[in-house]
Amino acid sequence: MNRLRLVATASVLLMLGCESPDPPSHSGGEPVTAAEAVRGESEIGSRMDRYLSAMEALGFSGAIIVSHGGEVVLRKGYGMANRDTRRPYTPSTVQTHGSITKQMTGAAILLLESRGELSVDDPIELYLDHVPEDKQDITIHQLLTHSSGLPGGVGPDDEPIEARAYVERVMGTPLQFEPGTGYAYSNAGYSLLGRIVERVSREGYEAFLRDELLLPAGLVETGYVLPEWDRDRLALGYRDGELWGVTQGRGWLDDGPNWHLRANGGLHTTVDDMLRWLNTVRGEGVLDAETTRRWTTGYVTEGSSATEYAYGWVVRDTEWGPMIDHNGSNYIFSADFVWLPEPDVFFYVQGNTSMIAAERQRGPLLSAAFEHGFLMPPLVEPDGGARPEEATERAGTYHLDRGWIELTPDDTRLVARLSGQSALDVMLQSTAEQRKQFAGLNRRTMVAMDRLQAGQEDALSEMLGQNEDPVEPTRVLLNRISQISNLFGPLQSLNLVGSFENLPGSSLAEFGPWTTFVHAEFEHWNQYWNMVWNSDGSYRGTFSGPWPSFILVPTGKGRYTGVREGPPWNTIELHFEDECLVSAEGVACPEA
Repeated sequence: MNRLRLVATASVLLMLGCESPDPPSHSGGEPVTAAEAVRGESEIGSRMDRYLSAMEALGFSGAIIVSHGGEVVLRKGYGMANRDTRRPYTPSTVQTHGSITKQMTGAAILLLESRGELSVDDPIELYLDHVPEDKQDITIHQLLTHSSGLPGGVGPDDEPIEARAYVERVMGTPLQFEPGTGYAYSNAGYSLLGRIVERVSREGYEAFLRDELLLPAGLVETGYVLPEWDRDRLALGYRDGELWGVTQGRGWLDDGPNWHLRANGGLHTTVDDMLRWLNTVRGEGVLDAETTRRWTTGYVTEGSSATEYAYGWVVRDTEWGPMIDHNGSNYIFSADFVWLPEPDVFFYVQGNTSMIAAERQRGPLLSAAFEHGFLMPPLVEPDGGARPEEATERAGTYHLDRGWIELTPDDTRLVARLSGQSALDVMLQSTAEQRKQFAGLNRRTMVAMDRLQAGQEDALSEMLGQNEDPVEPTRVLLNRISQISNLFGPLQSLNLVGSFENLPGSSLAEFGPWTTFVHAEFEHWNQYWNMVWNSDGSYRGTFSGPWPSFILVPTGKGRYTGVREGPPWNTIELHFEDECLVSAEGVACPEA
């Protein structure tokens, strides 16, 4: 496998140490621990905290626990678990960790195998009723490794479907490929594993998990309904800045979630419990060392990537040997479990907002910990008196000449989505020379997009160098359009958003100095293209990426600091005046 390149120095790995957290209080109160935040001598803890503290101002809310060699170096909450009541997110806040549940289902299967009650090589027809001929050769191992050919799912997470009806529906769904011949991530496969746990153990899935795996490991806070948490400890979820709520009760049955979710996701937990779970992963729990090794061994390559799927885990090579990890998300709540066994560095992070999802913080957190050249986001001090109502009142579209800035509220912040060259120039503070450069790039791109939409095989000729053949690079984009159209309906339009410089530290800087951003709109889908240019002005390639946006953090009455989403974290000072958004670079106003 390719190696995940992360830069570390020996000094980083030596400067660690802190006490482990005390057992949490189970009366609903906040536990008192010696590692409430971070010890000053821990460079890894300090740098991870520095990163998340900056992201908290930009909208991250959640909690993290970090350890090295069994010593906690960071344990802290950020942002709000409930924005209406202003209840902070703390290390004792409870939320779902999504598909991290799969590793616990894998552990349950291996525990039953260690007791001689099943084998991972058994066909599923030994444990499930009415298995049709095309699925009779599927083994438990294939369910565990997503190599069964079963679909990802067979219905929505909030449909209150019970076990028997669920299994019947899965059995009636066509396979994607012959079992054992491919890889396709399948929540349905893990729900079947949960049903096998019930049939073999003669207990409910959660009861078996809790009695045989979780409680022996000290995880008293982890489960679906059995822990009986105080509701005030549950995080509320926020999707695109709007209150979504909690997963409990959304199509759940009396004893837990419906079978679209059960055993493949949805378990609730705290960061402290997940640190305790690490002991089981180390082979220090009810699973012996050999069983743990099999649990965390990669068996099937995940598509074309340099990762392999184990029994509820993803494994990959890194600078320090294998990384064992898994994330989980319902696109509102998300979490990530990451362990580097050789330096024994572990972190678990969870969060309750889709805007800055916890599952997307792994790369930056590792870079913050180990790369001294990592470009940290700026520390912006939010106005403590800012109210969410003010952000809601200021939401809307603000127009400039040939462009607009769309403001969406996210608690007290505003997320600014930019469209049109004038909006990009104002927010990115483009120079006169840059604006001239961007005008030329935009003109050439518009010609190419018109030709591409018409299906011309040489559509990119205006974007290439004089002696370059446009047919092959055009074919790449025409094929992409065809593939998406087959899935999501025909292409509606290719809209030019504008151009900007790829500054050092940005994700595209290594590919070329400039990007022209294009919105590809299909009947039922949107895709965003970063069309990158070489320094000689010729087309380099097209990369997917997010819409150019800024997060506006309130810093005073009507005043905001705008921070670009992602490196190089461009900043700009703005304020509202006569209902218009004003900066030193220009003024954007609502339409009259």
